[in-house]
Amino acid sequence: MNGAWGVRRNYHAHAEEMGGVAPSTPKFFFMPPVAVVEADENGKVVMALGNPEHQIEHEVELVVQLGTDLKPISMAVGCDTTDRTAQAVAKSKGTSWVEAKGFPGAAVVGGWIPYIVGDYDIGLSVNGELRQSSNTSLMVHSVETLISALSQKEALSEGDLIFTGTPAGVGPLSPSDKVTAWMKNEAGEIISQFSGNCQ
Repeated sequence: MNGAWGVRRNYHAHAEEMGGVAPSTPKFFFMPPVAVVEADENGKVVMALGNPEHQIEHEVELVVQLGTDLKPISMAVGCDTTDRTAQAVAKSKGTSWVEAKGFPGAAVVGGWIPYIVGDYDIGLSVNGELRQSSNTSLMVHSVETLISALSQKEALSEGDLIFTGTPAGVGPLSPSDKVTAWMKNEAGEIISQFSGNCQ
């Protein structure tokens, strides 16, 4: 399985809630293959929370998968599950975010569908409580811009995933939480989703 790339602060509202601003050029971090976990054919997935003593938070995102020509071939809703405790340490030291973003099972992916350029509603609830709801039209940098910028920095390959950033509303997760995430088309139809059990 390929690894995944994440995008830092690609929605203005999320950048603000994290106490910063969205960068004028895309900034990326890497998640190794062990981080990626895909929902089964029924949309079910186990969401690993890593270190139980740390603060772990959800980040719903549009995820794209690259094809042979390094163009997006598939898309899905995903969750970049983040260890905020480890991330704070990494930020203070100026070191890699791999421990915070790349622990086993951190990069959750829902059902794949063919990639089509468009604007999509994405959302996430925890135990039935709506936590995140936004539209990909609010991304600072488009999918095409992200791929172009990342390809100039890294040797991308077929199958690589790009988590395109999260909107506002990130929040904590605890063991036994039930997470539901979805992506809807312009007609309001759910086109990708997953139901996760946190452990």
